[in-house]
Amino acid sequence: MPRYDSDWIEQMLRPERRGSPPAEETLADLGLAPGQTVVDVGCGPGFFTLPAATLVAPNGLVCAIDLEPAMLDLVRSRAEAAGIPGIEVRRGDGQRLPLDDAVVDVTVCSLVLHDLDDRLALVREMIRATRPGGRIAVVEWLPEQDDRRPNRMRPEEVTALFTRAGEPAHAVTPLGTSQYLVVVTRTESTREG
Repeated sequence: MPRYDSDWIEQMLRPERRGSPPAEETLADLGLAPGQTVVDVGCGPGFFTLPAATLVAPNGLVCAIDLEPAMLDLVRSRAEAAGIPGIEVRRGDGQRLPLDDAVVDVTVCSLVLHDLDDRLALVREMIRATRPGGRIAVVEWLPEQDDRRPNRMRPEEVTALFTRAGEPAHAVTPLGTSQYLVVVTRTESTREG
């Protein structure tokens, strides 16, 4: 049973708990700009959603997608309380992202891939929804030495998924002490390998 109580949510929103820089810093490094369309896949409580909406304002859009309705309700209420417009929430079904083809400038997927059985399917979906020239940013936990958690992914595992889906990763960057960022720029035509 997933944990979605207030203590868990507070922990998930603190950068120091995540061992990563503030969301604003990571998003600025991705080049978010006013007017862009951003999707936060597996948005959770909105660690990246709300800061992204601020960066793409006044006429940009951030689409927050999650399987859990409670997370979408939380993102909506946090945005309203902070007076941040330009956020749309959509419930995902775990199979296909509720987005048209090639409509997203920046796709963010933070701490989601490691929990999936079919990781390649989500990678393909993110590629499908991202416009040519757009970027896909995946944040994952760095496996620790002798890590017993089987779902921790090494950076080369993430980059291999994108290579299999026809979009080789362009950059892998450490994020703080316990996470890393993989950035892929969507090409004109994706050919699966």
